[in-house]
Amino acid sequence: MSVDLMATLEEPVTLDAVLRSGHQVLSDLLGVMAPELVVVAEREYQQGRRIDEGRRLVEAELRETTIGHRIPAAENSFAGSIHFEIDVPATGDRVLLMAIDHQGAGLDDGRHAVFTPSRTCVGVAVAVALGLATARLGHGQYIDGQIKMVSPAENEPDDIIRRTRLSGRGEDFAVQCEKYVRQFPHLNGWPQDRAMR
Repeated sequence: MSVDLMATLEEPVTLDAVLRSGHQVLSDLLGVMAPELVVVAEREYQQGRRIDEGRRLVEAELRETTIGHRIPAAENSFAGSIHFEIDVPATGDRVLLMAIDHQGAGLDDGRHAVFTPSRTCVGVAVAVALGLATARLGHGQYIDGQIKMVSPAENEPDDIIRRTRLSGRGEDFAVQCEKYVRQFPHLNGWPQDRAMR
């Protein structure tokens, strides 16, 4: 199963704000303090194998880097995009963040932040929280066309947070991520793994 969770962006937001707000939303959804989230740039892969670890963005870079702004389209491309990875060092999970600007290519589709998680419960829970936080910060909508957490579909971040947060407090972050994802029975036990390690 492929999973992309998306936030539309009506205005730009900094990566620092996305990280801080995403951490808070994740903690709220799970009822446990979320671990550190780290943004990595310039990571490279070849045939699915990591060949360059990239570099962790420092606080000043996080404050200065925005998504949701105009991104010129590359040659032979219909939209501009930039990529980052958001790591969860405590569990080895990661979420790919791709900021896309369709408007920069003359399309009406707007600007989006697409979050693609590692195929684990931790990865999915982190991607959900980052998507909800980004939609909230950018005054946009949260788009969940693949997991379909709530029915009927809902795009308002605060409503989704209210409807899907776990009740009570937990003690283990990865366990709470698994509980969060397992509340959606139509996923039929996907993803199988709780965390990368």
